[in-house]
Amino acid sequence: MDSKNVLTLLGDLLDLFRKELKNELKDLPPLRQKDFQVLEYIWTANPEHSVRMSDLTQFMEVSPAATSQLINSYEMQEIAQRVRSTEDRRANFVQIHPTLLKKIEKKMDDLNDRTAALLEYLGPEDAEALERILKKTVEWNDAQADEADTE
Repeated sequence: MDSKNVLTLLGDLLDLFRKELKNELKDLPPLRQKDFQVLEYIWTANPEHSVRMSDLTQFMEVSPAATSQLINSYEMQEIAQRVRSTEDRRANFVQIHPTLLKKIEKKMDDLNDRTAALLEYLGPEDAEALERILKKTVEWNDAQADEADTE
């Protein structure tokens, strides 16, 4: 097995995912890499897909004013919105805008359906092998990242 071929195939797969996501979000303003990172941070923070402004500021490693300016821009573009905490009126949260959230959830459902179709196409034996290989790949990459963190 040639590692370059595997790398090319993985790159092709990632490109397909990126193209699909870009196509799904085509009616939004162009999103930069930083925007995707911010949206991923908000998406994965909790089931409500919201974060405190202060946590977002720390994540982005910028000033509170810069975070506020970015969120103002996101609000105008319907990418994210500010929400006041129901428990502490002083706390502001940022969450993905409902319009964008619906698109993301639809895309996740579509990807899940396509993955199910792929697994059916592969058949039980190859589907289990794919899952096993992907798990090992994630474990190996996690170990490599941990090793790099300790250096």
